[in-house]
Amino acid sequence: MPPSPPSERSPKRRRSSSPTKGIENVIEISPTGGALLVLKELAGVKPVTLQLSQDVLEATSTIFASMLQNARLPEEPKAHEVLMYADEEDDVETLYLLCNILHLRNDKLPSRLSVDALCSLAKMVQKYKCATAVGRATMGWFDRLYSAAKAGTVVVNVWKMVEAAYLLDEPVFFARFTEMWVLEEPLAVNSLAAALREADDLSKRLAVELHNRRQAQMIALKSDVDLLVNPCSVAFSKSTRHYTDYAPGMMPDPDDDGRTTGSVCHVDEQAGALVSTIQAFRIPEYDDCDKCDFCEDVKTAFGTAVDLVKKMHKERLWGLCLDCFRPGGINAGECRYEHTKPKIRWS
Repeated sequence: MPPSPPSERSPKRRRSSSPTKGIENVIEISPTGGALLVLKELAGVKPVTLQLSQDVLEATSTIFASMLQNARLPEEPKAHEVLMYADEEDDVETLYLLCNILHLRNDKLPSRLSVDALCSLAKMVQKYKCATAVGRATMGWFDRLYSAAKAGTVVVNVWKMVEAAYLLDEPVFFARFTEMWVLEEPLAVNSLAAALREADDLSKRLAVELHNRRQAQMIALKSDVDLLVNPCSVAFSKSTRHYTDYAPGMMPDPDDDGRTTGSVCHVDEQAGALVSTIQAFRIPEYDDCDKCDFCEDVKTAFGTAVDLVKKMHKERLWGLCLDCFRPGGINAGECRYEHTKPKIRWS
């Protein structure tokens, strides 16, 4: 019998294109992927299997790569289908979120995350060693929480955000949240004591560095206040109290009845107003037509000091630099967050 034409030959048996055939409750994060990760439960469904890409897992996480290697049979080192089981201690919602991030499933990512959810993600990223792959996916969540905290619409645990920014390798928000802690945390409250009782060495070191940073900034602020007060010191000194338009020690000319007609310069009587002015860092307003010629230079000198302090505060790194803390960036230009570094003099 002659052979059948090619078009009439029976098709060859092929491996099923769907590695999830016969498995219930499958979520296809990577529809063509052959890595199957079984979760004990997700959204009330037990169990749930995530269909993932072996290539993505191996490229983004050394821990996932090791799990894949251990799950493969010795006789099939490059098996098309690999079945793995998630660690029972893992939070399944967070693990599901992480897998979507690694597979660039932006359509599955929530627009907002709570502080606790972001911290949980940060700890899982640390566990699976995939901070580089997660990359910029978390920036939007950090930005929303930071903006809400600055606006006062949401109460944020700043210390948790500092830890999360560190674990997720986010230099911008690490600097911003450490700055927020330094500037807004009450001085009389040791808010880190309870959080650090069972903390690891890294968190303890971070807390010490943060506390030391605040102490250094307090010393710097005292120097800033000295700069502001210095131009006013002469006008406020008791030994230099004077009458308007008269130097200290001089008395105004008496009137026809022999009475003193001059008035003491009003600047000497506004200590409280000047303190408020220093706190607000603005130049005090007063009527030029009623100014005292002896104190005329005070406004100019004080204004110069205020401008100088404002410039210093704008350029000052109030919090911590992530790359310097690690440590990493040592020389100018090495850090991902731009800040002024102390100059090192070589002998």
